[in-house]
Amino acid sequence: MKDKRALQKIRDEFHKFSIEKPLGFGRRWSVLPREKNDLLAHALRYLCESMQIDRAAVFFYDEVRQTLVARQLVDRADILPGEEEIAILPESPLARLLSGKRDYLIIDEPHYLAYVTLRAFGHIFGVLRVENVHHKRAFTDQDIPLLSDFAHELATAMHGLELAASEREQLAQMRAMHEVSNAIFRSLRLDEMLKSVAQSLIQQLGFDRVRLYLVNRDGEHLESVLTLDQRGQETVEKESFPLKRGVHPMVDLLLGKMSDERIEKYQRTILYLPLRTRDENMGILMVDNLLSQQEIPPEQMPILTAVAGQLGMAIKNARLFQGVEELSITDGLTGLYLLRYFRQRLKEEFYRAERTHGQLSLMILDIDHFKRINDTYGHQAGDTILTTVAERVLSNARKVDLTARYGGDEFVILLPDTSAEEALLLADRLHQAVSNESVILSNKNSVNLTVSIGVATYPTHAATIEELIKRADEALYWIKSHGRNRIRLYSFEIPSKI
Repeated sequence: MKDKRALQKIRDEFHKFSIEKPLGFGRRWSVLPREKNDLLAHALRYLCESMQIDRAAVFFYDEVRQTLVARQLVDRADILPGEEEIAILPESPLARLLSGKRDYLIIDEPHYLAYVTLRAFGHIFGVLRVENVHHKRAFTDQDIPLLSDFAHELATAMHGLELAASEREQLAQMRAMHEVSNAIFRSLRLDEMLKSVAQSLIQQLGFDRVRLYLVNRDGEHLESVLTLDQRGQETVEKESFPLKRGVHPMVDLLLGKMSDERIEKYQRTILYLPLRTRDENMGILMVDNLLSQQEIPPEQMPILTAVAGQLGMAIKNARLFQGVEELSITDGLTGLYLLRYFRQRLKEEFYRAERTHGQLSLMILDIDHFKRINDTYGHQAGDTILTTVAERVLSNARKVDLTARYGGDEFVILLPDTSAEEALLLADRLHQAVSNESVILSNKNSVNLTVSIGVATYPTHAATIEELIKRADEALYWIKSHGRNRIRLYSFEIPSKI
């Protein structure tokens, strides 16, 4: 280069931009960081000022579309708005420039402009265009060395920014993968684990929404189990699809169909990932940006694929744990909770009611004349009756209620945040559910059942856990002493009348 001082000034200008400057962490990763725009704007302004050039622009080459796309345009000190594209025709001067057959292109009047290739480590990725549109001065071969050196320094600096951005992007991906993996293995409880994973995917990768579908225990349906959005709100959208081909594209995807037009149509803003283990289909992970309409970046796919692989196995492990846990706290015959677990939960709910000055009701349900039925029809018939009553109680109780097997033919139901009046309404519903339909035994005999239910409420009838159980039991005993087949709420006159 003839003017070494000019080249040194150019390099000094580029060195003002530290490529180690950290990127702000946002919802989306960008292939072209914000620093690149700053670098280009500053560099082009400096070029216009130092060489008295009217206008300068940087174009990136889109090889797929065979088009030069303007990344930054500067008119002296002003950044120009808008976009510009130049179609590259085969064997045109610009095509030869981008193929490396020539290093620069000068166009005289009436345009007064020049093109110089932007090349980094042997790869041409765009061009620098300079124009003298205002004072109509043509560029000459003497201008090219300085423009070429400027283009070289600019291309090298941009390449440095690309490398730094790529490293930061890889670190961000590793961090996201680490956080989501931690969420997967943070809990062995299925519900907690799924919610933690959905929250982590939204926080780390910025999705609008995450939905999870699981194959149910009997392996016959794919069911929605969780929907979480950016606001952290869970949406109740119960969906269930038979696990048969042709019913729904998600089912087809899970069963091994490679593609589906209905899924591929929205694949830029919505993704479905099968959750599998080596020998079992577990469900579907769905992530979407339907609200924001932002494309899901391709660089997120390796993370999501890895997450789907880990999540499938984690769901299987959580279900195994859940099965073992249920065996340890539930009655093998009725499926109801065992009394020791019930007492633990009763303590928790009682202390919560104390702290919040709330109400807590408890009912004890007894099958009338169960011993007589058992002696008449046998123990197998007795087991059928116990199982049937348990099923009817569970199907008519509320989700918040806790039901346990209290003794041979007695059940106890805990009703959190429930007044005496509300407990009586539920007791009436359970009473009718058990009594309204006879039970068909294995020997085809039909048995009509009735039950007696004693009810007590904290703090109306009891001040302690022991008193609450005792008062419900006393109400039940009063019913047994007065003909059975009814409901009774405890009152303080009961003990004297038993």
